[in-house]
Amino acid sequence: MAEPFVSLTNPEFTDDPIGAYARLREQSPLVRIGFPGGPPVWLITRNEDVKAALSDPRLVVDYSNVPGHQGPGIADQMVAALDLPDEFVPYVAANMMLKDGKEHARQRRLVTPAFSVRRIKALRPRIEEISARLLDALAAKGSGDLIEDYSSPLTGTVICELIGIDEADQPQVRKWMNEYTAPDADLAASGRAMVDHIKKLIARRRAEPAQDMISTLVQTSDENGDRLSEDEIVSMVLLVVNNGHHSTSHFIPNAVLALFDHPDQLALLRARPEALPHAVSELMRVANPVPTAGPRYATEDMEFAGVPIRKGDALTGSYLSANYDPRVFPEPERCDVERVLKRGQGHLSYGAGPHYCPGAALADLEARIALDHLLIQRDSLEIAVSRDALRYTEATPGGARLLNALPVRL
Repeated sequence: MAEPFVSLTNPEFTDDPIGAYARLREQSPLVRIGFPGGPPVWLITRNEDVKAALSDPRLVVDYSNVPGHQGPGIADQMVAALDLPDEFVPYVAANMMLKDGKEHARQRRLVTPAFSVRRIKALRPRIEEISARLLDALAAKGSGDLIEDYSSPLTGTVICELIGIDEADQPQVRKWMNEYTAPDADLAASGRAMVDHIKKLIARRRAEPAQDMISTLVQTSDENGDRLSEDEIVSMVLLVVNNGHHSTSHFIPNAVLALFDHPDQLALLRARPEALPHAVSELMRVANPVPTAGPRYATEDMEFAGVPIRKGDALTGSYLSANYDPRVFPEPERCDVERVLKRGQGHLSYGAGPHYCPGAALADLEARIALDHLLIQRDSLEIAVSRDALRYTEATPGGARLLNALPVRL
């Protein structure tokens, strides 16, 4: 008898995702799900279990680390899935977020100085300046797309400046960035151009260091003199471009929509702007555009959350389900910009454990500045279309659901 599983292509996961995942969460801590043409996967539905999985050393992100594995590694699989030339394999293979154990710890140790608290805090005046300039231009037009005219150029410019992209080159680099999520773009061509540009910039920063991320990555060494290779630096820059730009540029319009959906919370935030840090955390819980964690693979037969798991089984945590778990968030469907949780509890939108997002502090800072400028310092922003008119793109079932545009008046 075939094992029953849930298909994320069912309309309920699009029509009422919060309710659909709530039903799964109460059904079981782990639910077998299936994708068209793919093997079944264990979906982890509860907050504490998702957090535990992301820290469990028995679960790995690279399937080739499963004892007895045969076949292509994760880098080859990803390059094939994205239909990229084989020349991209070294950069995907060097991706820190696709590594486990000691190799991940080594790379993370060398990358951490580029995301120090001091470095991120120092970006605040420049982020505020970019945000104000973009909003002035949008206000002068009177209307536009909040993503195209504000959140995408805001996060794209910040990432360019963090990396160390020269101002004259930023428009072209932002174009390559945006082509990553464009369905009709030539990803191989834009990726190749981006890699070539990064390599030239690495060479320049080796000769003439500056106060930017690439210079820090080039110069940083550990107590044993270990340094990042060029492939690892290229890979890190590509990771920052993808995760640091696209996720935040789509979170900002999601957060704006969430506050317009809860006008009492928007009014409260305007009356008490000091609640903004709590508000961003709450909005990251309810408006995160990334619904699931990357898959983990069991390195042995094991029991997880009371469910027997076989060696090689894939497990993935549902951030959407975990972030609405009433075991952690009382009245989870209510947006509460003053929500304060117990120490150690919180949303999982940045992940948890060894692979916790290194750019979380930057994303929080960008979000606070954006919401302050859009909704607190100004009170004239309006959504120009009905909720029913908004369109989303979901590249894979259960994957990131990205808003195509958010027409606004200002």
